[in-house]
Amino acid sequence: MSDELKAIVSKLEWRVDGHDEELDLLKDESKELKSILNTITNTLKQIKWIAVGGAAVFLADQIGVMGMLKLAAL
Repeated sequence: MSDELKAIVSKLEWRVDGHDEELDLLKDESKELKSILNTITNTLKQIKWIAVGGAAVFLADQIGVMGMLKLAAL
């Protein structure tokens, strides 16, 4: 009975070691994905502000603010 228990415990230790390795790999992947998502988020923020700036220039042009700025520059 004792040998049987040792074999079972040994088998469980191997499983736990395998799970530890898998968890380490998943943690590494999670860190990598976080970094990639942060990069994507920053890029989307830049795109958003470019669009907001473009819309502001377009609206200013439609309202006539750009004409007033050109006259003020003369």
